Amino acid sequence: MSDKADSENLVITRHSVHDYLSSLAAREPTPGGGSAAALAGALAAGLSAMVANYTIGNKKHAAIAEDVEERLNQCRDSLRTLEGLVQKDIDAYGVVGAGFGMPRSTQAERAARSAHIQQASVAATEVLFDIADACLDVGKQGLWLAKHGNANLIADSVSAVVLAEAALQGSVATIKSSLGFIKNQAVVAAMRKRLGAYVSMESLREEALSLIE
Repeated sequence: MSDKADSENLVITRHSVHDYLSSLAAREPTPGGGSAAALAGALAAGLSAMVANYTIGNKKHAAIAEDVEERLNQCRDSLRTLEGLVQKDIDAYGVVGAGFGMPRSTQAERAARSAHIQQASVAATEVLFDIADACLDVGKQGLWLAKHGNANLIADSVSAVVLAEAALQGSVATIKSSLGFIKNQAVVAAMRKRLGAYVSMESLREEALSLIE
């Protein structure tokens, strides 16, 4: 796939990594930063799940088997969520883009166009918050596994945290950019306040990296 537009009505994660990267690199608006952040978060969730799988059944970790099982289930849930958000971000910003192509010859058309863009922009930004929320959870799971999971895979756990933090920061950057398109200042203010929930992610990354220094 060389044209991003061709991917908008398809489930992008059913394609090869090569196809996705080719689509990402094309001169088209989607997939973009939000979709890429969701994919990076999904990779982090996959790494965390792998570490949990290698910890379960290990005699050295028998005392925390139930905790590890719970973490594994959470990582699997996050993986499914983020994989779905890879496509959901593409779809959401496709709707935003469609609004910019709407006719604007008359006052009624301009009003309809503006309303469409505003509604779609808010919806697309909510998708980005979903990505950030999932990445924050993955970071927490990855750090726990780095501390308590199979020590032979600590680099994988730490990599999961680093990937999750990068993915979260990417989604936050895209959120901040998207807020410039939203005219409802009450909505903008509420969304800016929600960004405070992600401040802790940087400390999670630093703590994870300190475990391998």
